[in-house]
Amino acid sequence: MKYPKQNRRKSFDSFIRYSGLGFEMMAIIGLGTFLGYKIDQWMGNEFKGFTFGLMVFSVILAVVYGTKNLLNKPNNKNSKTED
Repeated sequence: MKYPKQNRRKSFDSFIRYSGLGFEMMAIIGLGTFLGYKIDQWMGNEFKGFTFGLMVFSVILAVVYGTKNLLNKPNNKNSKTED
């Protein structure tokens, strides 16, 4: 009867891990786009080149960051084990 409880906990831990990763990736993309927008606004550019460039760069950075985190195994040092 231990297996269903452990399986639920494992799936919940995975859900938290992946949803946190999604929010981190959104933050990277949002910050890059915002910085590009502010640079374009500050320089008075008609063509929003910095916005576009930093947006593309931040998307690539977020994908690399997400891929690295997905390939790493979760650290189970802090998880409690039942005897």
